[in-house]
Amino acid sequence: MSQQPNPDTEDIKLHVKPGKTRAPFFRYIRINLPRLTKAAILVIVALIGGCAWAVLSSGFDIFAGSDIALGLVIALAAIFLVLGLVTKWRIWGFGAVVAAAGILVYFGGLFGHAPFVGNGAGVYLAAGWNTMFFASLAYCVIYWALNYGVLVAYPDTQGFED
Repeated sequence: MSQQPNPDTEDIKLHVKPGKTRAPFFRYIRINLPRLTKAAILVIVALIGGCAWAVLSSGFDIFAGSDIALGLVIALAAIFLVLGLVTKWRIWGFGAVVAAAGILVYFGGLFGHAPFVGNGAGVYLAAGWNTMFFASLAYCVIYWALNYGVLVAYPDTQGFED
């Protein structure tokens, strides 16, 4: 019994727009390392949650309600990690919620009293604050690559036959 190929990931000719001779550049890049991609996603979300925890435990007052916002980021990251480690569900959309929450808290800090060295925070606290933001941006890039077909995460594969 032959299984039909997935046209979104295996037939590049479907992505050639009318009047063009080639598909968009990123449609030609395929990285088929599903278990490594899932591990990298879990590490990035753990980094977001860990940095949020470090900032929260420092006691630095960022903005009104920052304790609740950082706690929410930590809780969302913990839920994502547990689900990602024990299930085979495709939970990458939920990880985008974690990343969006991290970015939102970061921008809330920019309008408040963000823990930068110039604002009286220590170097390690400022590094943790910025790392939370950049890890959230990294997750957004990986999530885009998953949806575009550049990357694949376990339990999916791209069905390569080589």
